[in-house]
Amino acid sequence: MSIRIVHVDLDAFFVEVCRQVDPSLKNVDLLVIGGRRDQRGVVQSASYGARRYGIHSGMPIARAVALCPAATFHQGEFRHYRSASRAVRSILQQFSPIVVMASLDEAYLDFTGTDRMHPTSLLPVAEHIRDRVHAETGLDCSVGIGPNRMVAKIASEAAKPRGLLEVRPGWQEGFLAGLPLSAIPGIGPKTAKRLTELGLSDVADVQRRSLADLERLLGPAARGLKRRAHGHGGSTLTGGGLPKSVSRETTLSRDSTDRERLERLLTLFTTRIAGQLRGDGLMARTVTLKLRRGDFRTITRQQTLPHATDLDNELRGPVQVLFDQALAEVLRSKQGVRLIGVGASNLVPAETPDLFEEPARTKQRELTSAVDLVRERFGFDAVTPASITSLRRPKKEEKER
Repeated sequence: MSIRIVHVDLDAFFVEVCRQVDPSLKNVDLLVIGGRRDQRGVVQSASYGARRYGIHSGMPIARAVALCPAATFHQGEFRHYRSASRAVRSILQQFSPIVVMASLDEAYLDFTGTDRMHPTSLLPVAEHIRDRVHAETGLDCSVGIGPNRMVAKIASEAAKPRGLLEVRPGWQEGFLAGLPLSAIPGIGPKTAKRLTELGLSDVADVQRRSLADLERLLGPAARGLKRRAHGHGGSTLTGGGLPKSVSRETTLSRDSTDRERLERLLTLFTTRIAGQLRGDGLMARTVTLKLRRGDFRTITRQQTLPHATDLDNELRGPVQVLFDQALAEVLRSKQGVRLIGVGASNLVPAETPDLFEEPARTKQRELTSAVDLVRERFGFDAVTPASITSLRRPKKEEKER
């Protein structure tokens, strides 16, 4: 059974929705969406004519005005974008039971296991999707097909505008070899520039280098970059999109005020959560601590982190602060802890590590990567923090959600 992911990317989505809402914009070739020319906002989208002047999403409006003074600047409304996006999703759901909207203007469809229905190619299906979307919504889209999400997304980008491109299993290395590294999701202009300074401009440059050579140049970021350069990426889609949270909790067999044991549980939970985040290619921006007292009153503390992370220590530190506050409240009530839990939420896809991050964080990432490899082969208990080696978790007590 082959894994086949379809990525549908709506072409100039915000521009085209605004043209539908305001017919006076229909024949405006140089159109920039995001705000009036005298506003301090950023570009949301630009027509293909305006893009030829170097205008792109995320650019300050003032910069776009300087690049193309003749452009028409327009402020759209979110409700119109949302309505159009929902209409497209309704169409896509007729083609696959699993449709994940990555944003208002792009979606992934899972066609894994459809080899008998489509034994040769999914291009006819992609063409049907493109034509249906245009016929029913008036919007154009490009469609990429690949053995994982990353390759499918790159394929749809390469097919723009209104194109179709299929990368079959086994073709991904050759397909990627001729592309610049900036084509890989997560490698922005700054990172691409730094990689170029290190002699890595194209995907083929990374493919040719050994992992050991890349690690000398890039440190722990080398392994992930190497995998992506050879076409490896996530291949699992869930109908609800990204999970909203990852958590661990346990109800104790008896109420406890034993700080040392409770802190060992916190370490176990954050270690488990961090490992799951890395395994799923996610990072968390928020941590939550939950304690339930013996009288069943639940105390919840939450903190938003300075930046999204998947590293154990960057989750554990804030959790400790929250725990100290919550436990003090429990002790003042002269109660014990009946339930303890840790959660990570506000999840986002994992980003490419900063190749020039602080040395201490780089060392932590290197250690984490090594630990993950050992656990992948021998199980979680093969490597655990020293503080929890004596902790024996009752299997019936912990529940995950």
